[in-house]
Amino acid sequence: MKNYSSAHKQDFVVQWYNSMIIHCLIADLEEFMQDLRVFVIDNSIIFQNSLVQELTKKLPSGSLVEHAAQPADALDKLSMFNPTTIVLNFALGSLLVKQEKFLPLLVKTFPKVPIITYGILESGEKAAKILGASHYLKKPSIGQPADAFYDNLVSTLLAAQSKPSPTFTHSTSIGSNAAAPRSIWPVSKPVQTPLKSVPSPSAPIIMPSANAGPIDLIAIGASTGGTEALSAIITRLEPPLPGIVIVQHIPPMFSRLFSERLNSECKLTVKEAASGDVVMPNHVYIAPGAKHMTISRMGSRYILDCKPGPPVHSVCPSVDVLFDTVADVAGSRALGIILTGIGRDGAAGLLKMRQKGSPTIGQDAATSTVYGMPKSAFEIGAVQQQLPLLSIPQAIYKIVR
Repeated sequence: MKNYSSAHKQDFVVQWYNSMIIHCLIADLEEFMQDLRVFVIDNSIIFQNSLVQELTKKLPSGSLVEHAAQPADALDKLSMFNPTTIVLNFALGSLLVKQEKFLPLLVKTFPKVPIITYGILESGEKAAKILGASHYLKKPSIGQPADAFYDNLVSTLLAAQSKPSPTFTHSTSIGSNAAAPRSIWPVSKPVQTPLKSVPSPSAPIIMPSANAGPIDLIAIGASTGGTEALSAIITRLEPPLPGIVIVQHIPPMFSRLFSERLNSECKLTVKEAASGDVVMPNHVYIAPGAKHMTISRMGSRYILDCKPGPPVHSVCPSVDVLFDTVADVAGSRALGIILTGIGRDGAAGLLKMRQKGSPTIGQDAATSTVYGMPKSAFEIGAVQQQLPLLSIPQAIYKIVR
């Protein structure tokens, strides 16, 4: 047996201790990195797809990567995704959203989240920092190799992530070497800019026609900016109320997350709709992403049916599909409401509801994130009254009670 001097023993202990510290630091870092939640925003679908693929491949296993092409859509998704880092095409940073530049709005809405921007101009770094970005990277021009850019982005992202912010919380353990399914995303509440109060309109609230029966169903449609608008309405409603059915243009899984978030904030019961659901009073049913939602009647009860189908107005679920069946099945006993959104989905269906005797409401231009769907409905005569967003809950009470 060898005899070690006290100096040798001390060196061995120091080396062992240092190795244990390093091992623990690496383990902690790996566990911390499993909570990476990266949100990519780029309006170039081709580059966005490449970026998402590279990040998914190069980031630690268990990382979550989500994406959006347009600022308004990004805000809807970010409100549920709870990102730890945002990656943004700087060209989108100056676009106006809610009368504010998009990048400063992101900084204000998610003040503790690093925002890594990129662009084709070397000179973009100064402007990006002025608008609030934490980093700016030079994007390769068309035809140039992109490997160095992706590696630089990943290094920057990991460096930013290794400095945890006060708002960062560890999420459900995902496990190694596994794709992270959206179904485990925790429900979260990011910092949100409060909506300004809106005075009640001077015009009288519409009332159901004298020969109509009592309102026993409320149907709502929304798209871009709709998650915030729906939150503003649903959280202000209290029982007793008829059942509420909603189509919000939203991807699969996000609809469930949105339903869970609303349910945690509301006095009504909110759930993602499923085929066979019986519409109950004081309950809210949100159409699942990628499935059209329709209603049928069984005796005095309304039954929901949710199933995939061809896109209508390029979307599924479609507001028109829901409103059309509501008009046929509920007639004048339903209240129809169309909220903020791009395009004209819901306009024809709301018109059919009005023609069947339903009272109808459209969100006004001043409070809409995008005054598209409500405008289309108003222009064809489908909307009986346009109201500011925060006047709609009171209007619902006056119409249905």
